[in-house]
Amino acid sequence: MTAEVGTDVVELVEVPWDDADVVALRAEAVADLGRRYGGDEDAKEVIDPASIVVTLLARADGVAVGCGSVRDVSGTDDRRGRGASHPAATGEVKRVYVLDGYRGRGVARRLMGELERVARQAGFRQLVLETGTAQPEAMALYPALGYEQIEAYGRYAGEADQRCYGKRL
Repeated sequence: MTAEVGTDVVELVEVPWDDADVVALRAEAVADLGRRYGGDEDAKEVIDPASIVVTLLARADGVAVGCGSVRDVSGTDDRRGRGASHPAATGEVKRVYVLDGYRGRGVARRLMGELERVARQAGFRQLVLETGTAQPEAMALYPALGYEQIEAYGRYAGEADQRCYGKRL
């Protein structure tokens, strides 16, 4: 899928979770989070590649500039400490990231739209995601795309700077 975003031609392609360009972008995303929040806690998060439903790579004029994935979290422990689990047909958006020089050009919106389309096609009825207060651009983007703030879940539940969002598909 190709579209013009600003002055760039942006192509979204589905790639494996371990695609070299995506691995490099995720490493930059973790570094960015480290700069924003301090430390490297997100580098320790282990994501089972078998749970990944789709990974997208955004290229602008052939250069890898962004990525994002959806994983299936249906029935998994949501780690709220109450024995709760995510409902069936729930996907989690992971590692949506756009290189700094390409932000504000609609790349993240395109990635999210395509992730939602693929998730719907795969039978998901809702998507959830986590972000934080040191990511104001994410906190603005998700509500603009129809996501509503939901109860905190995951490994950062209970932390004051965490925000969780969900959307019915």
